[in-house]
Amino acid sequence: MYSTIQSTLAVKMISCTKCGGDMPELRKTEYGYDFCVNCSTVGAKRGLPIQMGTGDHTWTETVIMEEDDYIRYTEQEEMLYSSKGKKKNKAERLDLDDDDRNLQGPFRIINNTANEDL
Repeated sequence: MYSTIQSTLAVKMISCTKCGGDMPELRKTEYGYDFCVNCSTVGAKRGLPIQMGTGDHTWTETVIMEEDDYIRYTEQEEMLYSSKGKKKNKAERLDLDDDDRNLQGPFRIINNTANEDL
């Protein structure tokens, strides 16, 4: 059985310079923001996986960027592929639930014990 412990920290609140609402004082003293999260203009971040290396010495790094930078990157990538007359190399997606191919190959089940007396 799990139990939940609820504890409330006493956080000193100050007023936001933009909307006048409450915000933690720590946001201003530690991070230098004089406005609350609701008044922030920073958007979501996007991650882009990049494969590095060659052969069996490869690794994947993630580049974190702003939303508008990510959109600009994808637009430039699409223009690059369309100017070369190539399609973007995406991973093939297979729907194995609707696939009628027998990927295991034909099997013949031999029952040697069917005619034996047990």
